[in-house]
Amino acid sequence: MKRILIIDDVRDRAAWLKASLELAEFDVVGVLSWEQVDERAIQAASADVIIVDANAPGRDTLEQISLMSSTLEKPVVVLGAQTDTRSIQESMRAGVSAYVAHTIQGEDMSGIIHVAAARFAEHKRLRDELKEAKSQLVERKLVDRAKGMLMDDHGYSEAEAYKRMRNMAMAKGKRIAEIAEAIIFAKELSA
Repeated sequence: MKRILIIDDVRDRAAWLKASLELAEFDVVGVLSWEQVDERAIQAASADVIIVDANAPGRDTLEQISLMSSTLEKPVVVLGAQTDTRSIQESMRAGVSAYVAHTIQGEDMSGIIHVAAARFAEHKRLRDELKEAKSQLVERKLVDRAKGMLMDDHGYSEAEAYKRMRNMAMAKGKRIAEIAEAIIFAKELSA
């Protein structure tokens, strides 16, 4: 069962949404107004999915949505959203997992929530893969730089420089990138 947090300033709409979600066997863990929204309140709710009213007056809704989606790593469903292309694009950049601009029925919520959760999980997987690829690229550059230093300073071949770094990493229980950083640091220190 998905735990749902509702953020909406219109009490009647929030009550209808809560009742619809509970009928669909979701666990509504809280209903907040935009005035009550902060990182602590959202974390305390321990929700799996956050459903928000996009037309909250006086709030920078997109900034709040971005916080919920990226920092707190929660899928966000926006209801009652604007239909213009600019609003849709800004919401997607903010990390919205589902953007519903039309009137919905209670029975629509289950499908919307499941799609939002799946889309969020896929987006998170891709983000994590990109982060890992960037990290590997940085580490590769460090290793290449350190190999170059060993080759220049000691006359090692590229294969020998790499082998020495790998052997040291294994002997010290470190990653090869950590050994590369140490080599670069020592070289810079002696310069």
